[in-house]
Amino acid sequence: MSLKSIAILNTLLVIALAAVVHSARAQAPASESSKQMTAAHESFMKKDMNQAAAHIHQAAAAVKKESDKVAEGSKEGMKKAGEELDKLGDGVKKGTVKSEAELKKTFAKVDNQVAGCWHKTAVESKKAGRDSSEELKKAGASLSDAAKWSGHKLSEGANSSVEAIKKAGQATGKGVKTSADEVDKWFKNLGDGISDLGRKL
Repeated sequence: MSLKSIAILNTLLVIALAAVVHSARAQAPASESSKQMTAAHESFMKKDMNQAAAHIHQAAAAVKKESDKVAEGSKEGMKKAGEELDKLGDGVKKGTVKSEAELKKTFAKVDNQVAGCWHKTAVESKKAGRDSSEELKKAGASLSDAAKWSGHKLSEGANSSVEAIKKAGQATGKGVKTSADEVDKWFKNLGDGISDLGRKL
């Protein structure tokens, strides 16, 4: 193989690796509570109630831990969401929670409450002149999870804002600017989506 061929192969390899790294970064990792709820659902469907309960309690611990990171006015809501999961985990272990529907409904309520806590935190950060993009992303991800668990579709506005927030996070490295009006629209649409879904749960 000639030196020129080796150089071309090396260049292609570097480009391929860069693409893999970029796509890995672009997809925000699921929160710990989200991973545990998904694992709990899988165990529940396999009738492994002890394992399902263990995952639910781990999700509860993760949500309670997040209460340290939200605004003061949201800490109690986040802790209550964690307690709701602990109660569900106890019910699964005792055998009093028998249906997948009940499991999913509680997951949806918890995720929607978590979304609300992150949204309020983002609003407070924005008012204080701090970057609120991380909190907004977490609110969007939790709202999206709540919709998935509940089987309800998000309104068009809420859904497009969730998608736009994800893309904004990916685009920041490319120097893409988002207008203040767009950001305000995301805040409003997310808040409306959380309220709307909350009424259905």
